[in-house]
Amino acid sequence: MLVALAAGAAFAVSTAVAGADVYAAQCAVCHQAEGAGLGPFPALVDNAFVEGAEGALVSLVLRGRDGMPPFANLLDDAAIAAVLTHVRSAWGNDAAPIDEQTVAEVRADAEPAVEIAVDLPDDWRERGEVAYLETCAACHGAGGLGIPGAFPALAENAFVQGSAEALLRVLLNGRAGMPAFAGSVDNERLALISSYVRSAWGNEAHPVDAEMVSVVRGGGDLDLAPSTPTTRPGAAD
Repeated sequence: MLVALAAGAAFAVSTAVAGADVYAAQCAVCHQAEGAGLGPFPALVDNAFVEGAEGALVSLVLRGRDGMPPFANLLDDAAIAAVLTHVRSAWGNDAAPIDEQTVAEVRADAEPAVEIAVDLPDDWRERGEVAYLETCAACHGAGGLGIPGAFPALAENAFVQGSAEALLRVLLNGRAGMPAFAGSVDNERLALISSYVRSAWGNEAHPVDAEMVSVVRGGGDLDLAPSTPTTRPGAAD
């Protein structure tokens, strides 16, 4: 069936958690515990952009850019304000804190929601769960909690809920200890798995279909806005 999915408002992970805790949970895997960065992920220490204009920094975190996923659908205004205040004052950085009102104002300036047409069977979520359990659960767990220190949790994972294209590229080509599935899993099954993990365990991102997988498999780009929460036909409440 063909469904149109409209973007929604951000949901909260926590409004009272300390910035350092948000950083450890959401940012340290790429930018490292002490903000030193790793590979393509820049250091946050002595970073002019981090210590610069508040609006630009908030916008980047909300909407993502390049390999960085958007956090608008994962963290509420308080959590984003807290983590940015932390990185702007940690490791020798010395910039003014960022408050919730600033984050709310930047969020309100976001572009209008777009509709994303996805061609999936009515039972996509049930079939996606079966495919996930058969293909992925050995490493990432039936509940998407991963294995600490070995395989990342997929539940409430910003990358999983971020760019559908980036997620599909990892599934197709592999990364670090994760195998490439391009040669062993067809487009329909990869679409079902991707759609399931993007909507299970509290995740809230639009599904993807076999045509999207085909485009990415062929080296093309998906013409999609950054992922945001959606109404998800067939998904659990």
